Amino acid sequence: MRGNQRSDGSWTMRETVKSVLFRTSGSTTIEECRRCGKTIEHGDSDCPACGCTETVTYEIT
Repeated sequence: MRGNQRSDGSWTMRETVKSVLFRTSGSTTIEECRRCGKTIEHGDSDCPACGCTETVTYEIT
């Protein structure tokens, strides 16, 4: 996801919901760490918060 992020690069739930409701493209993709739930950038292989290599991807259309 791109857009308004905190200074540490993470998203708040409010920012995530706003980005979905007010998006201009057809879909939104969110990638999160399976262990701690931190939103991560597409292409990152390790979670910057906990180091886990397992991610989950949600595509909201």
